[in-house]
Amino acid sequence: MRSVGREQVIYFLIYVVLQLPVLHRFVLFDAAFAFFYVSFMLVLPLGLDRLTMLFLAFGTGLLVDIFSNTPGIHASACIVLAVLHKPWLTMVVGAPEEDARVSIFNFGLRSMITYAVPLIFIHHFQVFLIEHGSFGAFGLLLKRAFFSTLLTATLFLSSNFLLSSKTRRL
Repeated sequence: MRSVGREQVIYFLIYVVLQLPVLHRFVLFDAAFAFFYVSFMLVLPLGLDRLTMLFLAFGTGLLVDIFSNTPGIHASACIVLAVLHKPWLTMVVGAPEEDARVSIFNFGLRSMITYAVPLIFIHHFQVFLIEHGSFGAFGLLLKRAFFSTLLTATLFLSSNFLLSSKTRRL
């Protein structure tokens, strides 16, 4: 099992520091919300033990909740994301090595999209479902989840491309 290293701490700072002051209020047409901090959860090393992954997910979500005044919404969605992260990645790309980095250069663009977009959608759908409190406005819920997924996935793939190095290929 791997521990959280310096690289993950840097990623955490980049993703969460950009989310809280900058992207927290970035909304397109009242339909697309940028939840960039989700990128941190998606690039965590595969070798992390489940408990560490859950603590990181809860801590990340709780930090966003504290600054967003959304008690527990992001924390619960991050925990679901942490639980699905490794099994879904294994289904998409097979059984990657424990020390493999989750990046476009390691898995390819198609695999990264297949891996990230459904997880981002599940996260966003849960955030909006808890926020709305019911399936009453199901159309609005789906619209926000869909467009927010497109925005967040675009930010995630762009940042993953920029922050990943071609020299770190498997």
